[in-house]
Amino acid sequence: MRGRDPVRRSAEPASSTDSGESGGPPRGAKTLDSGLRILWELRDHPDGLPHGELSRRLGIERTAVYRLIGTLQSNRLVTKTDEGRYQLALGLLELASSVLPQLRRTFTHQLRELAEMSQATAFVTALDGENSCVVVAVAEPSKTITHVAYRVGARHEAERGASGIAILAGRPPVPGEREAITEARRLGYSVTSGELQQGAWGIAAPIRPPNGPAVASVGVVAIGRRDETVVAPSVLRAAEALSSSEQL
Repeated sequence: MRGRDPVRRSAEPASSTDSGESGGPPRGAKTLDSGLRILWELRDHPDGLPHGELSRRLGIERTAVYRLIGTLQSNRLVTKTDEGRYQLALGLLELASSVLPQLRRTFTHQLRELAEMSQATAFVTALDGENSCVVVAVAEPSKTITHVAYRVGARHEAERGASGIAILAGRPPVPGEREAITEARRLGYSVTSGELQQGAWGIAAPIRPPNGPAVASVGVVAIGRRDETVVAPSVLRAAEALSSSEQL
């Protein structure tokens, strides 16, 4: 998901002095600048970068990168994968939803339409690290007697459930991936039944940013199987709208 890009900062090594003399930035501003450069660099590498590669690309000493990454992790802006690669974390999404309320309104509008059309619970799920997904927005249908309750903040494995499979299908193939991910990549959406909750049927499509692989998906979950040929086009339209929105 994206906002309007500011002018990209240079990745050239910073000056070795922090004194702020000769027009250079003071120590605090320089530290902040280095932290922001890490975030922008990770934005361009959704699969993450190891510590040494970050140091090399940005021209920042390894010990300084350790300190900066530690601060970013404690504020939930960066996460570390099991393979030791650093990636952007969901704290950034929380910040964006606070300072850009139109982002939440965009989700709400699209999800409300999808929920009413499908008469099922609609949701947006985001990838958190490499192996976990978290629900970030939900809209429930207004006219059903019963429907699946989905809680914002609920987590599950990325390779299980329609939403996680859809995100992975919107990313490059990896060796040994589930056949369901490969099939979802072919179809443009994923369909699962009973993977996360017994009796629940889900369908989801990846939200594709223009500058990288999918990091989120939109879909619906219902009690009992629905007509895929009816629901899938609406899910795909919602995914396309969210992918192309200037607010994302």
